[in-house]
Amino acid sequence: MDGYKVLVTYNFLTHRELEYRRFMIQQWIPAMQALGLEPGEVLHTLWGDYPARMLVLYARDYETLVNAVRGEEWQYWRQQMRGYVRDLRYRIVPARPWLQY
Repeated sequence: MDGYKVLVTYNFLTHRELEYRRFMIQQWIPAMQALGLEPGEVLHTLWGDYPARMLVLYARDYETLVNAVRGEEWQYWRQQMRGYVRDLRYRIVPARPWLQY
């Protein structure tokens, strides 16, 4: 598997769950796709001291990745997402075919 993964972890605000879901589907995911990041897995933690959600975004090459995460649009969408989540973090890793944390 070539490319890179952006691992986005967070805990969504339960009192805004409906708004969060609407935001993610209607705005955030399409915005990430426009940046060249394709959505992959969505994982939900049911138990333990881990973030409740991990989203995996794929970038086909390093240039696409850098253009996406260093741009003003990335910062804008990260800020918008903060209205629905807490503990927002992201990590960039080389893409592997297995689950990565």
